[in-house]
Amino acid sequence: MHLSDQDSKSARYGHWRSAAFTSSWLLYAGYYLCRENMRTVRTLPGAPPAQDDLTGLLFNFALAYVVGHLVSGTLADLPRFWAGPRKTALTGGLVSAIATAAMLFAQAPHAMLALQLLNGFAQGLGFPALCRMLAVWFSRAERPNVLAWWSASYSLGGVLAASLTLWCATTQLIMPSWGWQRCFIFPPILLALISAYFFFTTRDEPADAGLEPISPPEEDLAVFRNPRTAGIWSGWWAVLSNGHIRTIAAMYFFLKMTRYALLFWLPLYLVQTTHLSRNRAASTAALFEFFGFAGALLAVHLSIQYFKSRRYPVAAIMLFGLGFLALIQPLITAMGWWVSAISVAAMGLLVYAVDALMVSVAVLESVPLACSARAIAAVNGAGSVGQMLSPLLVTSFARHYGWDNLFNLFLITSLIAAAIVAPRWNDDARELAPATVPDSALNPLP
Repeated sequence: MHLSDQDSKSARYGHWRSAAFTSSWLLYAGYYLCRENMRTVRTLPGAPPAQDDLTGLLFNFALAYVVGHLVSGTLADLPRFWAGPRKTALTGGLVSAIATAAMLFAQAPHAMLALQLLNGFAQGLGFPALCRMLAVWFSRAERPNVLAWWSASYSLGGVLAASLTLWCATTQLIMPSWGWQRCFIFPPILLALISAYFFFTTRDEPADAGLEPISPPEEDLAVFRNPRTAGIWSGWWAVLSNGHIRTIAAMYFFLKMTRYALLFWLPLYLVQTTHLSRNRAASTAALFEFFGFAGALLAVHLSIQYFKSRRYPVAAIMLFGLGFLALIQPLITAMGWWVSAISVAAMGLLVYAVDALMVSVAVLESVPLACSARAIAAVNGAGSVGQMLSPLLVTSFARHYGWDNLFNLFLITSLIAAAIVAPRWNDDARELAPATVPDSALNPLP
């Protein structure tokens, strides 16, 4: 091959790998445009009463989100002519945009509930499909750092989406008489445009661009070529019988319960306990997501630099650290706003660090490529059950014990999550469990 041909091939790899990262990052950040509407709109003057039951709407959104994950994991792992990551993620973005826009006309509670269920299902289609795309376009050695940078799509992306939604709610530059209704017009349009851009600028696999696979490890090739393991049900069995996946899923149930409880209820907690204004409480709570991105980079660095790329020790240490912050939170609250702001930022750093390190990096290291979307779906689906229960748990706990004691709940959930991963301190998720790769797959027929 001539040098110019090699350069051309390298340039093509670079183009499509860059597109897979940037377009999927943009799309998943864009998904949050149709998640923040409800929380913002219900606080605005003139908002319809159908949006009053925030706890119920969040519960049903999370329930449908779990179902969407299971569907997404299955479709994204199927051969290209069935579905694949691009079609699955595109469908999720478009359906979410349509469901959110339709909320503009929902006046009755049951109509709002139906649309929230549809929106939750569509939102659930995104994460497994996009992680599958990243797993295909980047080798196992590259994925930890790639996924750490990509995690900003759901930490910083949430902050950006909330800011844009708030701007839509308050701006007088465009359609000033529409008020809160603008939140159900502009964000869905933007998500639909981003979804289309993602679909046309990416490819499911290198073969679709006339390129060879990105140096897949031998076990991935073996399982991918074995039709029994790559099948729908056999693939799910390979995921659910994997000990690493079960451990991470159990941990994530409690971590995501904590994460979403803090995301949705931290502003109210700050208002109730520190007597901040609503605007200042909201801006302080935003530090939780803003510093999450730094946590993901830190967790991957610590894991590689000090623990020989083992993920469990870093997760356990950070979860115990999160529990300690929850324990001393009453003392922190009494020390003033600056100390509270630093504490909120530190909690966000720890939560998103463990989230990115375990749910993306460790999960993809634990399974073959053919099962990657289903593994992500299983773990994130388990976490989303915790997310689903978090509004009910938080409101019940605050009703019985008061907002001042809310962080006692987070202390408990953090310590349980830490206790789940700590026994695997010396384990390496990169070692595939025997149940994941059957003997027949390790010696496939030519």
